[in-house]
Amino acid sequence: MNILLVCSAGMSTSLLVNNMKKFAENGVKINAVAFSELESVIDDYDVILVGPQLRFKLNNIKKLAESKNKPVDVIEPVAYGRMDGKKVYEFAKKIYNDNNGGK
Repeated sequence: MNILLVCSAGMSTSLLVNNMKKFAENGVKINAVAFSELESVIDDYDVILVGPQLRFKLNNIKKLAESKNKPVDVIEPVAYGRMDGKKVYEFAKKIYNDNNGGK
């Protein structure tokens, strides 16, 4: 499973990425990019998580993600604010499993 976090500049979310990696199984790739880079990297990821600060762009992100059969959702603001890597990683896994029939 490869997880992509999308935020305004790709910087604030890198802290969350590092916290998520502490809970990830071997072989899981987790990265963060700025919204402007999403289209060029989306094919490499299985789950797209959107930082709460980009909620206003969710419809644009969903259009792109759904055209490529990629699940997308917004990271819960409290988990994001606390940089709760475990909670956000578990959220990503749930989205992935729900989209892949529980695989």
